[in-house]
Amino acid sequence: MATFNGVSTLPKVLEAYCRLIAPPTGWRMIIADNGSTDGTRLLIEHYASRLPLQYVFEPRRGKNVALNSALGLALDGVGGDGLFVFTDDDATPEPDWLQQLAEAARRQTDYAIFAGVIVADWGMPVPAWIKRLVPLGLTFGITPPDVAEGPVFPGLVWGANMAIRRQLFDNGLRFDESIGPAAGAYAMGSETQLTRRLGDAGHQAWFCRGARVAHFIRPNQMTPGWVLERARRFGRGKYRQECPGRFPEWFGVPRWMFSRYVIELFSLVSARVRRDSDGIFLHRWELAYLRGYVHEAWRGSPPPSTGKILITSYSGELGGMELRMAQEAQFLRAGGFDGVLGIRPFPRSDIWANDLRERRLPVVRFAPPPVLEQWRWRRLNKVRALLGSVRVLRRFRADLVHVAFCWNTYGATALWLAGRCGLPTVISVHNTFPLCEFGRWHHPLLQEAFAAVRGIYGATESALQHFLALYRPYLRQDIRLAVIPNCVDTARFRPSFELRAATRLHWGVPLDAMVIGAVARLSPQKRPEALLALLCTLREDFPTLHLVLAGTGPLEDEVRKLAIALGVAPFVIFTGYQDHIEKIMPALDVHLLLSRREGFGIATIEAMACGVPAVATAVPGNTDVLSGSEGGVLVPLDDDHEVARVVAGLLADPDRRASMGVQGRAEAIRRFSTVRVQALVQEFYDGLL
Repeated sequence: MATFNGVSTLPKVLEAYCRLIAPPTGWRMIIADNGSTDGTRLLIEHYASRLPLQYVFEPRRGKNVALNSALGLALDGVGGDGLFVFTDDDATPEPDWLQQLAEAARRQTDYAIFAGVIVADWGMPVPAWIKRLVPLGLTFGITPPDVAEGPVFPGLVWGANMAIRRQLFDNGLRFDESIGPAAGAYAMGSETQLTRRLGDAGHQAWFCRGARVAHFIRPNQMTPGWVLERARRFGRGKYRQECPGRFPEWFGVPRWMFSRYVIELFSLVSARVRRDSDGIFLHRWELAYLRGYVHEAWRGSPPPSTGKILITSYSGELGGMELRMAQEAQFLRAGGFDGVLGIRPFPRSDIWANDLRERRLPVVRFAPPPVLEQWRWRRLNKVRALLGSVRVLRRFRADLVHVAFCWNTYGATALWLAGRCGLPTVISVHNTFPLCEFGRWHHPLLQEAFAAVRGIYGATESALQHFLALYRPYLRQDIRLAVIPNCVDTARFRPSFELRAATRLHWGVPLDAMVIGAVARLSPQKRPEALLALLCTLREDFPTLHLVLAGTGPLEDEVRKLAIALGVAPFVIFTGYQDHIEKIMPALDVHLLLSRREGFGIATIEAMACGVPAVATAVPGNTDVLSGSEGGVLVPLDDDHEVARVVAGLLADPDRRASMGVQGRAEAIRRFSTVRVQALVQEFYDGLL
């Protein structure tokens, strides 16, 4: 906890800590004194003999500054899988508080953030107008009474009662020191800015109703002036947590706020005319919130950022690479970088961009003419790029450009433009590229493009080596190289008998039927016709067998006709494009990825995370994931008989499938979890800016 002049509240709080029941792993307490002048240090030292207490003095004002100072001391201690619990110097815990949080963390292994109940400890009888008009959660940090035990939105995890796994702080997580309580006026949201940042990066939050603290509400905090100032601070903090570009803006502020301000102003005048005291207060609250938001947009100090990174590519459809680009932006923002996605329009890209903005990821349009990707009109495209795209790229004011490659030159134009702008670049490689020859047109442009490249990573070792074999003549000797795999959210993708039953019921598949499936585009690369042939072969020995094809693509009509021609159409389920694959995957007995080529095979690790045995062709990308794996099997690309034999063996052996499912989930957590991959991404960028 951080404290400033806490003599009036700390005695009651520290006495409660003396009554705490220790969790099985023990506990220690760090209090960061944020420049107190009222004898706080002497008071804390008085309790040092009764509590496992450490004291640190931080003279720089700001609650988050003090908390970061306490984190530095905590991280110097013994490592391990500890839980960092945060609270306030006016929050009194129940005796079993730490026990409840520790037990929740032990049981909910896929969750990284934990919240508990915060009740009010009123310093005087509560005025009726407060209960009637004031949003208690936003104003006093009081937990809404209807929050149930279970998953919770990270923004509802508040600083008086929250816990976060130590590993995230080992990876560099810290509080934003430009926000939160400090000397003078400040923007609210110090803890919610942190927890929402973690939520953006894919970390899940769990609400524990058994972990309770009582937050002291001082008499001076129960006045209209204090509550309205709180509304203004909330508006300032809200601006800090918004995603730029989510709504059309004027002067950096969403346009709708201007009309909202006018409406509230006229409503306030009307309420005054009617002498409606409740209405007057409510409209003043809304106006204070709007003024705080606009103030922060126009005059607030910019949040600290390690650097602005534009992530872009030459995309033609929404696939694994594009999803990884969005995850990268999330990981970077969680680490303090300003990650922005530059998207080239493609089918469904508008829907995807809106979804990303809803998740508070900044998205911009970046579609330079294809100077290196296409041969036709290349000279005209070069002129257009130099006249227009260079100016657009400079306007983004990026400190570094990340270009994702899905094929040999797909992305090279963006790389060349970054070089023309003098911007350092990094490259991620998401497929295995065949060797090709570059001629007199490409050679000088590629030399210019790769001159500014500081680092390259491949989603697999195969992808990285294929890329290096193609482009090594253009690379500097000191370039940073790494392999950073794709990741899977193991909290979303997990074994679930309930989802298995519900999904099968939805698609009309008996619960006791055998089900194989593939989450993949219906395109030549993924060979959906081979899946239909396999179904025909296996149904002779497994008459209840069904095939689920989750995805869409250019071959969908052909595959549907082929299913009818083969006589298996009643046993093939075409789900179309699905946003929630985590609901479909547990319904499968075996997942298949029979690709001709594969960059990585995200569906394979999603199947493993769901405890579903994975079968994939032994091509680069698939082999990087499943070679030596206990959760999956590699099969030959051109041997349909061997594929049928392997899958039949799995279907006939439920014990082996169960064992592979357990091993596969353990591997997915160890090798491909979001926590591990986020740490690798942040380590890769460290020092490149």
